[in-house]
Amino acid sequence: MSAYGMNGFNLEGTLIPRKNILKGGPPRDGIPAINHPLFISSDKAEKIYSIDDYAIVVSTAKETKAYPISVLNWHEIVNDIVGDTHLVISYCPLCGTGMVFYSKQENAQLSFGVSGLLYQSDVLLYDKQTESLWSQLLLKSVSGKYKGSKLKIFPSMHVRLIKFLKENPKTRVLSKETGFSRDYSRNPYANYEKTNTLYFPINVRPKKYHFKEWSLIILSKNPVIVPMSSLKNSKGRVLIKTKGEKVLIQYNKETRELNCLGQVSQCVSGYFFALKTFYPQAKIHR
Repeated sequence: MSAYGMNGFNLEGTLIPRKNILKGGPPRDGIPAINHPLFISSDKAEKIYSIDDYAIVVSTAKETKAYPISVLNWHEIVNDIVGDTHLVISYCPLCGTGMVFYSKQENAQLSFGVSGLLYQSDVLLYDKQTESLWSQLLLKSVSGKYKGSKLKIFPSMHVRLIKFLKENPKTRVLSKETGFSRDYSRNPYANYEKTNTLYFPINVRPKKYHFKEWSLIILSKNPVIVPMSSLKNSKGRVLIKTKGEKVLIQYNKETRELNCLGQVSQCVSGYFFALKTFYPQAKIHR
């Protein structure tokens, strides 16, 4: 296979094993990123989105925006500006991980797309300017000009959308008017979410937890994974202690919400298998 053998990307000298980079099915940009997002008011959003919809929420001092998972399932990436901050909102349906990053690198403004490639079942983004590949959960570029450069996380939350909007009515919500013909009322991953089945191989296969158990990882110097089942009450707050840091987590088992409060740590919610695969040495909260 030539260096350009997978969806047209140069895989020479990648920072991850080339044998573990797999085609996800669609070609490059076969899952189209949203580059010109439109937003609607919370009142309008409550009429068109389901009470069961989740969303990735991003807040700055100037505004709060919500990106429904029902739209992200079909696009995975939104290039946007929140307040005055250029961001890329990324979502991997296979890992359940919604992560938001600053989209500037070395003073260059980048825009991102979906490569159609996966590593350990997680999406590999690519930037349109240099075609470097970026691993969402590794938080860095793994090939190309930016190889080794870090992705800087911008704080976000994974929430039940309508519930959040009622508490935060000034939130602007990503519209279903994306410019693409997709059935946003249909979840193409509905069956996947409920089983232990994975579509692609991973190096670490956890034994004590359901692969898709909703969990949170605190990405401190000593990472800690918090499975939802480790939390005693149905909802509430818990203080998680890591070496040199205390992180307050708010959770609700009924609505499957698990988020860090404040902006002290880098926290990511997602399926247990994904967090454990990328951070196998992380301590498990029990």
